[in-house]
Amino acid sequence: MPPDAAIGTWVLGGLGASSAGGGSLSLHAWIAVGVLVVAMTLFITKLVPLWVTALSIPVVLAATGTLEPARVALAGFGNGAVIALAGVFILGAGLEATGVATIMGHGLERLGGRSETRIVIVIMVLTAVMSAFLSNAATVAVLLPAVAVLGRRTQIPVSRLMMPLAYAAILGGTLTLIGTTPHLILAEEMRERVGRSLGVFEFAKIGAPVAAIGILYMATIGVRQLPKRRTQDRLRAAHVPEELARSYGFEGTLYRMRVVDGSHVVGKTIRDAAIRSRYQLDVILVFRPGAPLAQRYEQPSPDLVIQAEDHLYLEGRAEDAWHFAEEEVVQFGFAGPKALERILGRGVTLGELTLAPRADAIGKTLRDLEFRKRTGLNVLSIWRRDRVLTTDVATRELRLGDAFLVSGPPARLRAMRDDPDFILLGDHVAIGDRSRAPIAALAVLVALLPPLFGWLPLALSVIAGGLLMVLTGCLSPAQARRAVDWQILFLLIGTIPLGIALDQQGVAAHVASGILGLREALGEPGILAALYLLAALLSTTSNNAATAVILAPVAAQVATAGDIDLSKAFLAVAYGTSCAFLLPFAHQCNLMVMGPGGYETRDFARVGLGMSLVTAAGTIALLSLF
Repeated sequence: MPPDAAIGTWVLGGLGASSAGGGSLSLHAWIAVGVLVVAMTLFITKLVPLWVTALSIPVVLAATGTLEPARVALAGFGNGAVIALAGVFILGAGLEATGVATIMGHGLERLGGRSETRIVIVIMVLTAVMSAFLSNAATVAVLLPAVAVLGRRTQIPVSRLMMPLAYAAILGGTLTLIGTTPHLILAEEMRERVGRSLGVFEFAKIGAPVAAIGILYMATIGVRQLPKRRTQDRLRAAHVPEELARSYGFEGTLYRMRVVDGSHVVGKTIRDAAIRSRYQLDVILVFRPGAPLAQRYEQPSPDLVIQAEDHLYLEGRAEDAWHFAEEEVVQFGFAGPKALERILGRGVTLGELTLAPRADAIGKTLRDLEFRKRTGLNVLSIWRRDRVLTTDVATRELRLGDAFLVSGPPARLRAMRDDPDFILLGDHVAIGDRSRAPIAALAVLVALLPPLFGWLPLALSVIAGGLLMVLTGCLSPAQARRAVDWQILFLLIGTIPLGIALDQQGVAAHVASGILGLREALGEPGILAALYLLAALLSTTSNNAATAVILAPVAAQVATAGDIDLSKAFLAVAYGTSCAFLLPFAHQCNLMVMGPGGYETRDFARVGLGMSLVTAAGTIALLSLF
């Protein structure tokens, strides 16, 4: 029996049994159930776009008189959870764009060591912390290349690391109010019912111990069940900037020159100093120690005037660097082991380009193409037939098969995707300008602290944090618009009226009475387990946000009739929607690591079964104790 049919059978059977024991359902109640079954089927089969199905729900409910008054069908548009979620998307994008997420990603290499168990623990702890504030998928996207690099360097197959990454992102989403969409929905539902919302970190009292249990399971038992497949080196498709630097020998040709008083380049622009044309050196970044914090790192535009005490990060051959230092009277210095990380965190990234098969640029030189002026990128070296060419780069004729190491702003590198002459190799070019990272962190505090102390509703404070991201330049208005997942917002807007209809027409009460039948046999833990498992089943086969909307009124009815704390019932549903370990399609994070890890469905079933059991047992036990 397919999942949607199974869910429909369960709902109809449960309603029939409840009706036999108590009052029968009205026509409008059965219409609400019918809309639920049809909507769930369409969500799963995707016969029509998800947002079309979602927005059709309030129209049908209002047209049939199932929702009264009809304006209640528009409740989703003004729901605080919807507004808060839009702001959370913008906050997450700002943390990515300013490099906050990448800073945390660099911690993997520093803390991982060589032990597989230790590496798995470090990956999962760091991922869980990030996922508490970023979207689950964004966290995996940021850390996936770093995990692949770590696997290569430690000779650990990535198939042993990718699934822990995905599972940790799911676990981390249970730690905070903004960690996952169902939390926002249930918190808003609770506020509307009792006048008190779930707190920002209230989820952590259960989520943190459960995450610790999940990490302990993966580090001790789960890791032994992970496959040891030596998948193809997929990291090359990711083209992580640090890896590119090493493959081109960039780290060994990087210098830091201090411009002293009396230097010949003081007062000249980068263009007039002719550092590239005279000395075959590329200016990667300019550091100004005495400047304000936000202006200390300058990108080397041709019109930038060199000042005394500037530190120039240059790339090229050692003899050319010495020649430049002697001729222009600057203090020679090696950049040091941390230079690459420092450069990549200041609005400069590295990328790799190659020529398109029928590019007009073939046979021309970079000077002919005016490449620097046209693209805003520096070509540092050319990879040709397993050789790295660093001299006369601007005047060499380009050949099909050449690859180019380039540096420049991430936005400029992303723009190369649309250039007909060049192919951008890999998508990992999201290194942000970390000079704005403190501002982005402040914006998150603006979003989280007011509701934590009861000063403002979460929806308002998150809007304030998102506006701060845009007004301070952490995100452009266009980036903020693109950050919002409108399909998810439409899903919530459409399904919120369905949850209201199920409550209004008594459907939630009928389902709740069936769950309450477990009280005599299993007590409160049995009821909480039933809510958890029902949420897990529905979210695995459809969508976790829709599951939260549909089960919120059921949980509320169960809490009222069973004399159970409402927050416990809602938390059982919230954690159940995140029990998505058993199947790859149960969560987007699982799908994201399936290819890089070389996994098959049976791998998730084997490892995810144990993870599902320990997290479910831990959640129900802790909910019963608190």
